[in-house]
Amino acid sequence: MSHDATSWAFKQRGVGTAKLVLLALADCHNPVYGCFPSQAYLSAVCEIHRDTVNEHLKLLEARGLIRRVRSVDPVTKRQRPTRYKLAFEDDFATSDGGSQPSNGEEKAVSEIPTRAEKPVSEIPAEPCRIYPESRVGNSDTNLVREPLREPCVGGASAAHNSADFQTLWKAHPRPRDREASAKLFADAVEAGEDPKRIIQAAERYAAENAGNKAMYVAYSTTWLENQRWRDFPGEPLPQSVEGSDARAAVFWANKIKSGRYVPPSAINPALASCMLKNGLVTTDQMRRAGLSP
Repeated sequence: MSHDATSWAFKQRGVGTAKLVLLALADCHNPVYGCFPSQAYLSAVCEIHRDTVNEHLKLLEARGLIRRVRSVDPVTKRQRPTRYKLAFEDDFATSDGGSQPSNGEEKAVSEIPTRAEKPVSEIPAEPCRIYPESRVGNSDTNLVREPLREPCVGGASAAHNSADFQTLWKAHPRPRDREASAKLFADAVEAGEDPKRIIQAAERYAAENAGNKAMYVAYSTTWLENQRWRDFPGEPLPQSVEGSDARAAVFWANKIKSGRYVPPSAINPALASCMLKNGLVTTDQMRRAGLSP
């Protein structure tokens, strides 16, 4: 903060509420380095909108109290922060004249020529609240345009709504990510797989894992991606019973055939009859497992 700048700003008259912006500029002035506040800072410290800040700056410049100067970095060619020169400074009236120097020296905003026939910005000259952060407009003159795409009516979207996929989604013991599963299912069917076979395999997979914890069961996306339906024969589940009973018959039949322990209490007469009737196990296999056929 410069005491001389603040004292000078307090003495100014005839600028109305723009004096608040002038005082903020004076508060930011450094006797050695100058004054470089951003409009966002001025808006925040004065508690007014940026378009009001712009209006006050134009008034102060018109009254000859400030001069806005910009410069360009000679290496990056990017515009540096605007410098505000105050009328009390010794070099305030200095005019560089001519065009913008190539070495990045400062140039008054009003002294830099522009081409009137084609404005750089498409934003109106008057401050606009719609573009508080932008210096130039977004031109709609891009010559490279992405081609229009026809709406997709097949593939995963169609599979997502198909009856076969709905059945698969309900049959799988651990469904996840409906969109991804639909795409994998559609890709398999498109490659020639029978959707009924995939569904039957999912039903058998659910039956085999009826007593397992979820952490040991593959997600539908993983199951489809790895084509796990190929691990199961194409025969359907037993039709003499429905739902969980059919899955239980397949589950316990696989345990019996593999020689694993099966508690007698798990196999009731109806379940044993179902397994035998559908050829899931034989009488000898049940007896070896210690079960009564």
